[in-house]
Amino acid sequence: MNEYSMYIQHDWDECIRSVENRVWISVKPRNGPSVHGHLQCKSHKLNGIPIIQGSNGFEVESVSSHAIQVKHLSCPSVTLLSPYRVFKDVHNASVTSLDVVGGQCVSASDSVLKSWSSLDHEKEKEVTMTGHYGDIYCCRWFPSVKVVLSSGADLRIKIWSSDTGECAGTLVGHTKAVTDLAIIDRGRNIISVSKDGTSKLWHVGSGKVIDDLIKSNPTTYINCCSISSPKNLNLGERNIPASDLEIGTNDKCLLIGCENGMLSLIGVYARKILATNNLDCPVNACHLNEGSQIYVGCNDGRVIWLDEQLVIKHCIFDTNSPVRCLCLFKELVVCGHGDGSCVMRSVNNKKAYLTGTNAEPIYDVSTDTRFLYTACRDGVIRKYLPELL
Repeated sequence: MNEYSMYIQHDWDECIRSVENRVWISVKPRNGPSVHGHLQCKSHKLNGIPIIQGSNGFEVESVSSHAIQVKHLSCPSVTLLSPYRVFKDVHNASVTSLDVVGGQCVSASDSVLKSWSSLDHEKEKEVTMTGHYGDIYCCRWFPSVKVVLSSGADLRIKIWSSDTGECAGTLVGHTKAVTDLAIIDRGRNIISVSKDGTSKLWHVGSGKVIDDLIKSNPTTYINCCSISSPKNLNLGERNIPASDLEIGTNDKCLLIGCENGMLSLIGVYARKILATNNLDCPVNACHLNEGSQIYVGCNDGRVIWLDEQLVIKHCIFDTNSPVRCLCLFKELVVCGHGDGSCVMRSVNNKKAYLTGTNAEPIYDVSTDTRFLYTACRDGVIRKYLPELL
């Protein structure tokens, strides 16, 4: 049975290290009732690793620092990974967006942005950025990791100095909330998508809109986007004059996902829609890599792999909980869900869970190549070390 999800007590790693302590665990088929059991520490090995016994069909196959591998009679084994480090005091409300480069973090909560280091986090070294009116939906580092880009419910896109916290510029042009952002090369041009149904190409220095890459029906909310320079993909020919403000778009392809289920692939320079597919369910998160492979998370819980023609190649439908966010970690797709689960999935159906949340939705997930980070409604940012798997 591959259509299942596994859940465990959020503080299991701390509790299960002491003899006779036990934690609850459950496995749930996508359209069936949950099976509940317990894991209990019976004793310790000479190296201090606990010996854990399961009940009601649960069996622990291996235990290591921060990780256990568990199987149940009804499903294959999965790995459960506890946080490597937890940051509870960066924000005091829901963390709605997060981006990490080399351990340097920028995160958003309500209308406030903060830049800080996950390597040597000290409260007094945080830089706070305020100026949005309403929730921030997206924050991203520019490649320099000195400048931050953000957008949200106030229709504005803002550019910030992460050293001083000052706003260096505000881009205005959308008529509804700006849901996602993509940065082109060094950041002289950026792309935004919005609930107003448009995807805009901007020149950051002047603050001007260069063009609308797509202009849908205003009732077609665009939820997410991803940009890449895919290899061996014909991006179309341009038949309109080029602008001096447009830099580095000739090899770029934009993927957008919409509330009405529409998925579109766009050649940025040519302004051509290369492929479309309607998934009949809101697309909440998407990723396009340089190999023209596409990964999508849907509101019905599906995680989908597609090719450059947006033809579905693989689908995992193991939960009905909405996918809220998605990123790629090596060959694994990492998805945060509305029920608080964060799952690393592969096409061969191997799974690992990033645990620690107490049924609170995961709003964003990010990687700096070695670590994974999650942003949660409980206001906590969790850092994981997947190599411990």
